[in-house]
Amino acid sequence: MVPDEVDIIVCGGGSCGCVVAGRLANLDHNLQVMLIEAGENNLNNPWVYRPGIYPKNMKLDSKTASFYYSRPSEWLGGRRAVVPCAHILGGGSSINFMMYTRASASDYDDFQAKGWTTKELIPLMRKHETYQRACNNREIHGFEGPIKVSFGNYTYPVMQDFLRAVESQGIPFTDDLQDLKTAHGAEHWLKWINRDTGRRSDSAHGYIHSTRAVHANLHLVVNTKVKRIVLEGDRAVGVETVPTKPLSHDQNHSKVYRARKQIVVSGGTLSSPLMLQRSGIGDPEKLRKVGVKPLVDLPGVGLNFQDHYLHFSTFRAKPGTESFDEFVRGNEKVQEKVFNQWEINGTGPLATNGIDAGVKIRPTEEELNQMDSWPFPEFRSGWNDYFKDKPDKPVMHYSVIAGWFGDHMLMPPGNFFTMFHFLEYPFSRGSTHIVSPNPYEAPDFDAGFMNDKRDMAPMVWA
Repeated sequence: MVPDEVDIIVCGGGSCGCVVAGRLANLDHNLQVMLIEAGENNLNNPWVYRPGIYPKNMKLDSKTASFYYSRPSEWLGGRRAVVPCAHILGGGSSINFMMYTRASASDYDDFQAKGWTTKELIPLMRKHETYQRACNNREIHGFEGPIKVSFGNYTYPVMQDFLRAVESQGIPFTDDLQDLKTAHGAEHWLKWINRDTGRRSDSAHGYIHSTRAVHANLHLVVNTKVKRIVLEGDRAVGVETVPTKPLSHDQNHSKVYRARKQIVVSGGTLSSPLMLQRSGIGDPEKLRKVGVKPLVDLPGVGLNFQDHYLHFSTFRAKPGTESFDEFVRGNEKVQEKVFNQWEINGTGPLATNGIDAGVKIRPTEEELNQMDSWPFPEFRSGWNDYFKDKPDKPVMHYSVIAGWFGDHMLMPPGNFFTMFHFLEYPFSRGSTHIVSPNPYEAPDFDAGFMNDKRDMAPMVWA
């Protein structure tokens, strides 16, 4: 039975929320912790733990993701951006690309907050991971943590072609591109995959299920949406919840869980602001317009949305090039072989994400001068303000994918490889705001993609 009152409630069981809830529950086994997640439980879900089938989670009919539709944008030719978000316990760590990526040291130091400098955070980074490969930087990587980091248990040959190609373009190969300081280089890319089992390593299995298997103080509530935080005066004392997908109007009833000590809002970039706004926390004028009584004047809630918008370029590979296309296309013999190999020993194409190499890059002064002459020269001001004096910040990322994981009905026969590019630090900003107190109603969402001219030149340059 799930209690009606606990010590701490964590709202949102994504990558971060699972870590918070799991760590708190293990800090003191007398501490009663509740984790509330809108999506389903991911425990031993094959669509989660088999790495090679992750593209299925990104399709518009996915049961493990939800999709936010942005306003039509003049910067996207009148189109609406569609932004996927995880809708399952474990959040993005359950359905994402599994690419092991760390921020730059200056990202943390830019906070200028005690306890959040890179030097102070490295012990926590090490505690978090088990680095399952030979390592030249043992002082910054961990070897006993719950989240496993490896190359996966299969590598496509296109990796070596890619690394030789980028080296010919002046991008050096490096052993560890995630050392918190290297911003220009290429590497054999690591993955959130357990080398010993061939399974995805996600935060729910690493922190939640492993804890609940041996301790009774971590309470899990799934398929449940947080409608609002309950405030009494200036104190948050509980959360009001509703079923994520009520089967009938009779089931569309709310339930309040109370917290004796603390409430943690961890709904992710797009859900956390909506939870706060429905609770009366946000811009008072905007809240009144949609029928919510303002309780806390915090106008920044819902502003400053930013995301890495991707550009995919797909290329036809020459005959005989190995890729995952036949598996994705539905070739029964190939699928049977791939599944059998993974079931037997956790190896083969199902034990990887097909993204085996990538780069982080910064432009040279010569390339910056070229960009100054392009139709959108505004990037130079962004470079001077944000990148120039912080050599650990890359401008762009791109990787090679050993195939095409879109709809093969739209493609000719054969095998492919795909390049995808994104800005590491986009200047464009968007926003999200509720349109009513109804937690089931879609928000007014503006992704803001490409609305800052400083983003134009580097996207073309890469």
